[in-house]
Amino acid sequence: MHKQSRTFFSVIAAAALAVGAASPAAAQSSTDEAFETLQGSIAFGEGSVVSSSQSIASSGSSLDATLSSLSLLGSSEIPLGGGLTSSDSDYPLATRQIDTAEIVDKSVIDAEQRLERWTVASPNMQRDVSVQIMKSADSTANSPMLYLFDGISAPYNSGWFREGDANSVFAEENVTLVLPNEAPGSLYSDWVSEDPALGVNMWETFIVEELAPLLEAESELNFNGKRGVGGLSMGAIGAVNLANSNPDMFDATFGISGCYSTLDPIGRQMVNLVTGSRGGDVENMWGTFGSQEWIDHDVVSHPEGLADMAVYLSAADGAITETNRAHYAGDVISMTAGSVLERGVLSCTEDLDAAMTDLGMTHHVVHYKGPGVHNWPNYQEELPLAWTSVKSSLY
Repeated sequence: MHKQSRTFFSVIAAAALAVGAASPAAAQSSTDEAFETLQGSIAFGEGSVVSSSQSIASSGSSLDATLSSLSLLGSSEIPLGGGLTSSDSDYPLATRQIDTAEIVDKSVIDAEQRLERWTVASPNMQRDVSVQIMKSADSTANSPMLYLFDGISAPYNSGWFREGDANSVFAEENVTLVLPNEAPGSLYSDWVSEDPALGVNMWETFIVEELAPLLEAESELNFNGKRGVGGLSMGAIGAVNLANSNPDMFDATFGISGCYSTLDPIGRQMVNLVTGSRGGDVENMWGTFGSQEWIDHDVVSHPEGLADMAVYLSAADGAITETNRAHYAGDVISMTAGSVLERGVLSCTEDLDAAMTDLGMTHHVVHYKGPGVHNWPNYQEELPLAWTSVKSSLY
């Protein structure tokens, strides 16, 4: 388990479980204390965690009640600090004055797997942005572009290639994969202000107005005019929102274990936890809660942009299988949090499914996969299913 993922899982476990189990008065106490309590001793033990995760109706209603109760407690977001946040000494990344968007470097990472790293000078991001590119299997074929977004850590080397098995899934596919790097806690969004911890984030503008035109002008990529965007967890939130906000640009989108409302209690806390656990301030992202930026990023309340593109959504139900249990190898905190977090995104996925259906949309595919938790084995299983579902819309 990577340190960044474990930190986020611990945040979820402490905030969603420890706060939810407390009385209203106790719930207002420091989440650092809850974190230390949970980390020091999970009183119910590993076997009980596995057993209780099977009762999805119970665990789901408990999670919903936990997050909904925050407003009754007078708390805007779960307070984070101390052991509940993770920082990286590389951030914020250095900025500089850039006047023209251009590709300034191309380097080969793995020639056999057609994997390269392209560096793009971005006036809006005010820095050189790393983008990993996996080229089409047939270099002469006209190919779509599929943007793939990472989860919370969004590192320099994408998790989609390290843990997600994208190399194998797309080994024989005529599609160009595009993976923007170094976007931790950003939700791949345009931020209203520079953040002391996470720096300058103008991801939507960078991708839509700078990166896409540059890549599509590259003859070696043989762009066929079709684009898709997908992601996992934080990346699912960013991908589906980006597609919904730019329906004329994208022909397909998929979200694996994402949360698509920013305004309901679960969605609001998900945003806070994703950004806050990386040391960022959500008000630097979208301003005060309830602002137009928060509203605009709430796909559930206005999913109309998804009406004319292929859409694939998936979520497990948080039930811990024996395979999951072996994966965590006794790490009860992360296993518990993986269960709770996936139950939360199940609720989020159901909400977007219902919102689209209420508007008469029947074209979207939703995979309620049953047992499973919020981790890479889950995402890895879903990537080929997501690709198969949206592939035909890109050719």
